[in-house]
Amino acid sequence: MEIKYDNQDREWLSCISDKKRADHSKNWLKQDNLDYWRHQRMLNPLMAFINKKDKWLTLGDGRYGSEANFLINKGVDALATDFSDHLLKKSKEIGFIHKYKKENAENLSFKDNEFDYVLIKEALHHFPRPWLALYEAFRVCKKGVIIIEPNDQNSCNPKLHKKFFNLIINLYKVILRHRLNKDGYGFEEVGNFIYTTNNRELEKFLLGMHFNKIAHKKLNDHYIKGIEYLKLNNKSVINRFKILSFKLILKLKDFLNLIGLIDNSLNLNMLFKEDPEKETIKKMVAFNWEYKELPNNPYI
Repeated sequence: MEIKYDNQDREWLSCISDKKRADHSKNWLKQDNLDYWRHQRMLNPLMAFINKKDKWLTLGDGRYGSEANFLINKGVDALATDFSDHLLKKSKEIGFIHKYKKENAENLSFKDNEFDYVLIKEALHHFPRPWLALYEAFRVCKKGVIIIEPNDQNSCNPKLHKKFFNLIINLYKVILRHRLNKDGYGFEEVGNFIYTTNNRELEKFLLGMHFNKIAHKKLNDHYIKGIEYLKLNNKSVINRFKILSFKLILKLKDFLNLIGLIDNSLNLNMLFKEDPEKETIKKMVAFNWEYKELPNNPYI
C-alpha cells in the first residue's frame, strides 16, 4: 500500500528557493521575536529531564532543527532529524545545529536504546502513521519519549456548560464565515491531517508494552499571523500592544481551561521506558509536570 506523506518537503524547499519564503523563514533562527518566546515556552519544561551526559534525538525537526538547537544550548548532545533535510543542511552550515540526518520517523535507522531521550515536538500530527513513529521512537530511546502535540478536544463527553460554550464559539465562526467542523478534525496547508493526542491513549500505549510510568503537563498555546515579526525589544506602542494582547489571550485560555469551558490546547507527555530517578521526579514537580504510575499487570 502506498503511504501518502504531506508536502512538508516541498514547504521546506520553498524556504530556500523562494526569496519571500526564505526571508520569512530566517525569523525562525532569531531569538528576538515573540514566536521564539512562544516555542521556548513549550520547550522550557524539558529542563526537568536535561542532563548534560545524555544523548537526545529530535524527530520532525525540519524547521532548521529548532528543538535540537534548544537542547544544544542547554549543553546536550542532540541529533536533529526530519523527512526533509533542506533546512537542516543550511542550519548545520551556519552552526545553528551540530549534526543532522534525514530520517523517516516511521522507520528509523537507529539501533535499539541508541538515545537517552527522543523528542517529538508538533511533528507527530504530520505523520500518516503516528503510532508507528511513536513505537519507533520508544524503540530507539533508553529513558523515554517526550511528545508535545495538540490536545484532542473531543476525546471525552463534554459537560453541558462546555457544550453550550462550544455552541457559541461555532456560531461565532459561522458569522465570520470560518470553516466549521463539528467533529473537531483539522488539516494543515501542507496536506497532513492533524492527529491530536490525549493522555488515556498514551497510557494505553505504555500499558500494552508493560511499561507504567508517565508524566503530563498541560499548556495553552496560540498563534497569530505575523508573530515572527513582533520584536520583544521593540518599544513602539503598536508592537507592545500586540505582544500584550497575545499574552492576554494565553491568560484567558488558561482561565477558561481552569473553569472547565475549554480544554488545554497542547499536551506535553513524557513516556518513560526507564523508571525516573528521585531527582528527576523532584525536578518534574518544580516544572509542574504531573507524574503518574499506572497499574502493574498482575499476570506478568
